[in-house]
Amino acid sequence: MPLTINLKPGEKLIVNGVVLQNAHHAARLVVHNEAALLREKDIITEEAATTPARRIYFTVQCLYLFPGKSALYLPIIHRFLGEFSEAAPSALPLLHKIEQELAADQLYAALRTAKQLIVKEQEILNGATGTEIREDARAG
Repeated sequence: MPLTINLKPGEKLIVNGVVLQNAHHAARLVVHNEAALLREKDIITEEAATTPARRIYFTVQCLYLFPGKSALYLPIIHRFLGEFSEAAPSALPLLHKIEQELAADQLYAALRTAKQLIVKEQEILNGATGTEIREDARAG
């Protein structure tokens, strides 16, 4: 089933690692085959990957867009997931889900779950001091 993407003027889209930008008017694209694509609103740049969850998202994003580089990105992702689980055990269900999706080669699903992890991270940071987060990590 084809995927229809509506782009606003100037909006960017990454397709299989290639950055495309809509030049002028609103555009509607129809994708007829399987491709790794991300809309501008779902892209995190390396400079914007400033928190642990955002670094996980960014690295999963890189793996999704450049699957031939899994030997580079997978070890980094797993290290980041392990570090996050030690610091915030309350996020374990999301972290395990990301691991399962990666193992099943469901990279876009892992990306969506990593986006949920960013929300969870913000909830943790809004509701706990750094001391409480570290104490949770020791208790787990």
